[in-house]
Amino acid sequence: MNSAANDWEAAPWDASDEIADAQLKGYRERSDKPIHWQAVGTIPPNGKLFGLNKQWHISRDVEYFAEHEGEQLLLIQLAWHGFPDPPEWGLVSRVVGSEAAPWSEWGYFVNLPACWSLPQDEG
Repeated sequence: MNSAANDWEAAPWDASDEIADAQLKGYRERSDKPIHWQAVGTIPPNGKLFGLNKQWHISRDVEYFAEHEGEQLLLIQLAWHGFPDPPEWGLVSRVVGSEAAPWSEWGYFVNLPACWSLPQDEG
């Protein structure tokens, strides 16, 4: 695993070096983009987000979502985080319009990138 990012962890933590390096590269690419996140809580109880019901997102600790540059992104916020658990934040994505495709994981990280904005950051 690439140990250059002390505040980042692969998903799962014991992923092979090849998987971890690919995830870290994907995370870094997305962390440089000015993504404006929306809260999952804004979805109506019976509503859908990216073709999935609200409960699907809640059960996976998804707190925020965004669509940016042709990608659907989910930002996970873990209630239990820090050693031995993963860092607080996780990122997954898939291409817009590919609802049958699996989500790609980009690992877990301690701090949100400075260019990302959460709803409470705006205004």
